[in-house]
Amino acid sequence: MPKKRESVGQFYALNIQNDYVTVLAVKSSRRVFSIIEYQVIETSELAEYLKDKKSYCISIEQNESIDEKISLASVIKNDNIIRNSILRKLHESTTKQSILFNYHLLPENQNDEQRSYQIDGVYEKEYLSSLKFIPDWGNIQSSTTNKFSLFSLSQQCIQEESYFSVHTYTDKVTILAVHKGTLIFSRLNTIVASNAEIRKMNLVEEITQTIAYVQQQFRDIKFSTIALSGAIALDDDIPEHIYMSSSLTITVLYPNTFIQGIIDEKPQHYIFSLGSIFVPKKFQFLPASIFALRQYNLGSKILLAASALLVLSVSFFAYEKFASYSDALESYELIKSRLIRLAHQTDTYSQEELQKSLNYLQISEKYLQYHPSDILYSLKPLIELQKPQELQWKYLENTLTLSVTFKQSFYTLEELYQFEKKFYKAFNNLDKTFHNSYTTKTDYTKMDFYTLITIQNTQPTEAVQVQRRRR
Repeated sequence: MPKKRESVGQFYALNIQNDYVTVLAVKSSRRVFSIIEYQVIETSELAEYLKDKKSYCISIEQNESIDEKISLASVIKNDNIIRNSILRKLHESTTKQSILFNYHLLPENQNDEQRSYQIDGVYEKEYLSSLKFIPDWGNIQSSTTNKFSLFSLSQQCIQEESYFSVHTYTDKVTILAVHKGTLIFSRLNTIVASNAEIRKMNLVEEITQTIAYVQQQFRDIKFSTIALSGAIALDDDIPEHIYMSSSLTITVLYPNTFIQGIIDEKPQHYIFSLGSIFVPKKFQFLPASIFALRQYNLGSKILLAASALLVLSVSFFAYEKFASYSDALESYELIKSRLIRLAHQTDTYSQEELQKSLNYLQISEKYLQYHPSDILYSLKPLIELQKPQELQWKYLENTLTLSVTFKQSFYTLEELYQFEKKFYKAFNNLDKTFHNSYTTKTDYTKMDFYTLITIQNTQPTEAVQVQRRRR
């Protein structure tokens, strides 16, 4: 399929096998997903393919995984302690290898002393070896195994309370048993056969025997459906044999109601890639290094948003006078840009015209570079207590003077007294860089608070040196 240019909001669903990767380019809108590109590439080509692409949902083929039930003392509630206890038990019973795992509490066999947990995990070294083809781990949004991709997609498609989900590709078969939204059983096996007919017989036997075993183990659960996907969904004979053996309804896992752009038999070739889109956090396996990169990216975005919010806050405190200043500054910049453009477009200027323009620019720079927004921010503690009623400012002889009037009426003298204490305490803590003073005209008989704050900022006199090169 021809490649399409990446657009805003596009992400990639990847299923990494041993030697190849199935890739879906996906766009989403209101929980409807559109597949705009799908293809299969070799794993050695993946880094080059993803070089300029962002945001990946990944499903990885794992030949070995951890599927255990572990009981801990019910008094243990802290997540770190639970994880350390689970890890210690896993190392005691299985291997000393590094493990990535998730856990959740099981409802059965609970008592006052013990709690049972379902443990799902992967061996970190083998798992990360599949991620070495990803060029930037900071772009990984989710990563899991094929089992949980199949389970997550099955949950999106199947509304039954209890069902089986069976997927086959090449010589591998994955069988899941689901009850009330919980994965209660899973099995991944490799079918070995000398020819296609024997392989088909072995596959039917593997599926039917596994289903019979699960039904025997969970006698209280009435399974109603077997959902087929992958190569088995395209076969005519195997589903019939499974139906005759199990007497359960046979259906095909086909996400056509919420996934567009991939039709007919194509979805069956990309089941694990499609499933990676819907895997919840509790079924993902992300090492600490990936979390660190994601937190760094998130922190950068938060800092950028905080900076923008701070700029907006400072702008807010300038009120209407700041808007007037902005208009004047915009007019000044417009005139200045026109003048510069005219200077570039004209070959020569007379000395008289140059001097006239220079004088104009010097006057503008002198009187427009000062504005009350430069010192108004120092009044933030007072403004947070009481919104100013009036703002006045003037610039005279290198001194910028800002006058701010605060007025407020109170119902009781006690309220007025308490407010005055807070107000003048905040005034005394103002920035001492500027010369601050106040005049109070508070009327205690009418319980009207009235104070005029005056701030002066005297600028040092500087010689303005502007050089012009005559062309």
